[in-house]
Amino acid sequence: MMKTFEEVDKWLTENFSNKSTKNVYSNSLRKFFEFVGMTDKEYLQQTDRDRFARDLKAFIEANAYRAPKSLNVMVAAVKSFFADHGIRIDESEWKKIKRRLLPPPRELTVDTAGKHDEWRRILSHMDIKGRSLFLFLLSTGCRIGETLQLKVSDLDLNADPPRAYIRPTYTKGGYGGRVVFMSYEARDAIKEWLRVKEKTLKRVSPQLSSQVWDDDKVWPMDPTNAWRILNDALKKTGLDDRDPTTGRYRIHIHSTRKFFRSNIGLDDALVHALMGHEGYLDRSYLRTDPDRAAEEYKANMHRVTIFERQTLDKVELIKAFARSLGIENIDIKIARILEEHPEMDEEQVIGKLIRQELAIKQTNNKQRKLITEEELPHYLNDGWEIEHVINNKIVVAK
Repeated sequence: MMKTFEEVDKWLTENFSNKSTKNVYSNSLRKFFEFVGMTDKEYLQQTDRDRFARDLKAFIEANAYRAPKSLNVMVAAVKSFFADHGIRIDESEWKKIKRRLLPPPRELTVDTAGKHDEWRRILSHMDIKGRSLFLFLLSTGCRIGETLQLKVSDLDLNADPPRAYIRPTYTKGGYGGRVVFMSYEARDAIKEWLRVKEKTLKRVSPQLSSQVWDDDKVWPMDPTNAWRILNDALKKTGLDDRDPTTGRYRIHIHSTRKFFRSNIGLDDALVHALMGHEGYLDRSYLRTDPDRAAEEYKANMHRVTIFERQTLDKVELIKAFARSLGIENIDIKIARILEEHPEMDEEQVIGKLIRQELAIKQTNNKQRKLITEEELPHYLNDGWEIEHVINNKIVVAK
């Protein structure tokens, strides 16, 4: 007989609205109570702080095989639940647990953003539903969770560039809503998908359609379906390379955000704001001057276009990389240096600016190197971390 967890369900309902968060926390807590062999009510009635600390340590050790980030999320869920029920681990004891048992919450998988030609192959093996979804993700940098909550009424496909409104209730942590922009090919694919969706609605019964196509959502599916669509396409294209340590695909749904950030070539604060990173929306002009943001996105849209992508010359790619390092007003700086040094060409000037920026970054006592994607595995194995990526140019630091 399946055990019920009334206290867990009540706690989740009262404290969390995000469906994904509730699922993750629910699974974590159920695993803990199954580990101790009791229901939530039984354990709360019989335990105290010392016993909980012992059981939590044993639980961490039993799950040490899990990815560091997953394990930290599980422990955070368990610790929060018990804290809200009056059972708190002493701070000094918690510091010992973190230091001795919990690994740093970092991803183990050496993943990749995927290149334009790789995504073109992947998307070619999807139907219009999947292709429209992933063209949207790649050209907006949105999270899969907030994207799958979008309704047709949230889209403005007639705007130039086309856009969508991410409501605060859709976002991670409920932090401020925002406007995002999409490529023309994403817009066209979405229009085609919506026509297919409407035809499908007419073929099914009203009762079934209300269950399957609820809330007028653009893509009526959950993240698991989206993962499956991508994984199936990866297998068909032979791009289903897995990380040998974690077994995860190197290209996955979150790679779409990495692709957007690496390629869009906009001001850093604007990129973070478009991606919904907390603290950046008010620091960029996305909120105060969305038309300016729209124009800048439109000028760079070709960088995140997959099927209709314009060919970029070498200078434009190097400029995008320089911007990703945080070099602002690059065209103005190039003009000034060319005026002072007419013997230099534009590519040499950009290289000089990049070297200067890297030299400035050395002041924080980190060693940095500019490497290629082929060199990356060697440096990661040697303890280096990725700081910036644009196409096949990577800055690593240690």
